[in-house]
Amino acid sequence: MKKALLVLSVLLMITLLSAIEFDISGENRTRGAIANDTGENDGAWVDNRMNLGLDSQLHPDLALRLAVEIGNTTWGNGGGAISTGESIHVTEAFIKYRLHALDADISIGQLYWMDKMGLIMDDYFSGILVQKEDLAGFNTEFGWMKHTEGGHYDDRDYDIFMAHVNMADKAPAGVYALFGNNHIPRDNVNNFTLYPYLNLAVDPLTLDLAAFMDMQMDDDDTNIGFGGAAKAKADLDVMEIGLDALIATEYGLTTISPWYQNGLYIYGIGKHHDGTNLYWISPYTGNSDTFMSLVGSIKAPLNDKIDAFAAAGILTDIGMEVNAGIEYEIIPDLFNMALYGAFGSHDNDTANYLFGSTLKLEF
Repeated sequence: MKKALLVLSVLLMITLLSAIEFDISGENRTRGAIANDTGENDGAWVDNRMNLGLDSQLHPDLALRLAVEIGNTTWGNGGGAISTGESIHVTEAFIKYRLHALDADISIGQLYWMDKMGLIMDDYFSGILVQKEDLAGFNTEFGWMKHTEGGHYDDRDYDIFMAHVNMADKAPAGVYALFGNNHIPRDNVNNFTLYPYLNLAVDPLTLDLAAFMDMQMDDDDTNIGFGGAAKAKADLDVMEIGLDALIATEYGLTTISPWYQNGLYIYGIGKHHDGTNLYWISPYTGNSDTFMSLVGSIKAPLNDKIDAFAAAGILTDIGMEVNAGIEYEIIPDLFNMALYGAFGSHDNDTANYLFGSTLKLEF
């Protein structure tokens, strides 16, 4: 806690002394879980974290953002005591400058980036991001991500170069292209990824489609993986029905830091708890056989403040899961709570369960 107070005190002093105006945003999340692991060992724990973001427009052409994560701490340290060793991580620290010569925005530092579905990345990175609207009628972004630095005098680095073209008003579609240049194993290990996507909305249906081709080159060996994902949602007034499908052939997709949410909690990454997934370690990456998953979901309002939800899914070589819960909006658009449970039956004849709750403040 002393570290957290020290960081916040320094930020406050900087704000007061320099008379810089900051917009503050953030999230405070506390969650608890009762679950078992892959060996069917039972357990229970509570964890919490706070994310704070500070944004300042220093000049019409220059903006600054700083974001920190405080905590992500599991309660209890040596029994029932509260841990005093909270971790503090700076997640974002960058400047954003309007480059009039190119009519583009350039951001430099530690930034957040995510592809449309989180298949490749949904995380922070160090590097440069250039964003330009109306480049020959397209919205574009180009990035250099420094994945790994081998050392100041060591060329075993891993760099990733990204280009994204969105068709803007022409069509709800776009394409990502990424090239990874990995010198960490000394031999050249490169990959090239092409990832087009399409978003459609025809009332009451919304449909998000993505496909990928990933070429993985290791000296003289070249392997190619193919796949795609689809997320469909139908809003029927009295309820919302969803479908999530994912497929990847052998070799799959090269990822950076993915966070693909399929609607499951044990055999996937759940909306309200992403720390109980057991076998979901990006099974569409480097897979030795074709991987498929299919998840159906339903959500319905019980009253103005409470919604009920449920999902069921099946994944090849993993198993089946069903889950259900309720979402309670305590203060609209600010403070909410979720209660949920899940049961999974794995192909290796083990059974997994989860009962959890999440309390979240967003501002």
